[in-house]
Amino acid sequence: MEFILEANERKVDKQSQLTDIRTGKRVPGIVYGFSQKPISMDVDYRELLKILKEAGTSNVVTVKVAGKEIKVIVREYQQDPVTDKLTHVDFMAIDAKKIVETKVPLEFIGISKVVREQGAQLNKKAFTVDVQCLPADLPAKIDVDVSIFTEMGQKLVISDLVVDEKVTIMNDPNNPVANVTVPKKMVIKTAAEEAEEAAAAAEAEEGAEGEAKPEGEAKPEGEAKPGGEAKPEEKK
Repeated sequence: MEFILEANERKVDKQSQLTDIRTGKRVPGIVYGFSQKPISMDVDYRELLKILKEAGTSNVVTVKVAGKEIKVIVREYQQDPVTDKLTHVDFMAIDAKKIVETKVPLEFIGISKVVREQGAQLNKKAFTVDVQCLPADLPAKIDVDVSIFTEMGQKLVISDLVVDEKVTIMNDPNNPVANVTVPKKMVIKTAAEEAEEAAAAAEAEEGAEGEAKPEGEAKPEGEAKPGGEAKPEEKK
């Protein structure tokens, strides 16, 4: 799939210019890298959102600016800490014959048997990885199949990820990606423990029945009434 983004070249001017650009529903940015002279520009807010959603940081984008068509990848973007609105974007120009390094998102797929049937908790420890490869070999995403989790305590690390031989993952191979654990509120008991608890419960129930008084049992004579002592029996 080809990704194209139209941009307007802009001159680096006062801060007020950036405010005007953002007010006009556009985002300031820059293209730089390799033999490309840095070009300051601005792009449509909605079009940039679409590019970030569909292309992310691991797909080649063609930026049309200043009469040129430049092959780039999204290197970085900034957001307002309060509103999360995009405030700036950096594009890195690439050379089809030179290796690039960028981030690729992980996509968790499948259903874990131990999660579905035993109530285990799936913990995702990583959401992107750093990769190196030629631009044409950049994967849009890397799948993480969690259906391999069949027992509590199992885990996946970076070295378990499956990628094309032309792609090199730069992260520590022992870094965690995901695991399955027993939820904090869940206690797993062995068959012996369950049998022991059942026997203890049955014994307690039998003891409670033995202590119960039979119905209609007569009270002893002279038994004190609630609230005072019993009166002696009068002689006739």
